[in-house]
Amino acid sequence: MKAILSKLRPSKRLVVILTAAFAVSAASGGAAVYVGRDRLVARLSEPSASGLECTMLRTLKLDHRGQRWIRMHVKTDRAGGPDRVRTALRVVGALASKEKADLYQVVVLDAAGPDDRAAVRGTAVGAEVLFAPGPQSVKGMDEPFRASYNDGTANPDGMFHGKVVSLGLDEIRAIMARMDDRSLCIDPAAADAVGAEAAEAKEHPAESAEAHSGH
Repeated sequence: MKAILSKLRPSKRLVVILTAAFAVSAASGGAAVYVGRDRLVARLSEPSASGLECTMLRTLKLDHRGQRWIRMHVKTDRAGGPDRVRTALRVVGALASKEKADLYQVVVLDAAGPDDRAAVRGTAVGAEVLFAPGPQSVKGMDEPFRASYNDGTANPDGMFHGKVVSLGLDEIRAIMARMDDRSLCIDPAAADAVGAEAAEAKEHPAESAEAHSGH
């Protein structure tokens, strides 16, 4: 038995070669793991092509000299200027696909910004997008889109005191072409209504079933 085991015992040279091979393999495998992790972190840190999650504050539908204008005020939380304008472009696109109008306007405010309609102006505006499908029919619109954002960060009162940056039409089109999300902002009023309906149905299941049946 000892003779057999001595024959199976590897030489010192073979042990050294195998040890070196495993060391190289482990090092390359570790490097692959770290490279993969770095790429994942970089991807997660990239800004969303479609902007950020937002909350709808109000939607105003106006009759302006025979034209239909839709104005929407939305809020985002601690968003940078480029993210705010991407959000506004996404929302204006979603709004235009849902309702027909001559002019759409989306204004992005900070989460701490004003709620009153009259206060949505000046430094309260973090980003703004105007879209007119037929710009020749809307006064002041030479092109279909006008988009801008404030490059400053919001102060505790939700006001922006940076420089206003305007986007060119080609840049706007490029941003919208890269979007993979076409959703509107969260509507708290709609969510509350759905929640209230669900609670009522739970409390009165028989009445709810009868109402939905049409009797």
